[in-house]
Amino acid sequence: MTELTEKYVFHIPLYKYVEDELVPIEIDNLFGDLISDLSENGFENFYLTKVKAYYKSRCFDEVLITIFASSVSPAEIFEKWFRNNNDVLGQEAFSYECGNTMIIHELM
Repeated sequence: MTELTEKYVFHIPLYKYVEDELVPIEIDNLFGDLISDLSENGFENFYLTKVKAYYKSRCFDEVLITIFASSVSPAEIFEKWFRNNNDVLGQEAFSYECGNTMIIHELM
């Protein structure tokens, strides 16, 4: 039996806010890079969920990646990916959940 005791949920916006408008992000290639990075680091089983998100009264689509882990954290992989690609993502911050805690990193 295997027990994975830590739950991570990574929030990936599909839109950015530019000049008072929500603009779709061309994310397919970037998303593929994140999936590859996770897989190469041993995270081969995870779940993708498309959801509606609200931030500062704006409603937009977002993808959540849910990963269960035990000893190694996927958070460093996600943070590095987000920071390296924020020129395309165009976000003020990024966030993820670990257990019952939401972690938010300001970018601007």
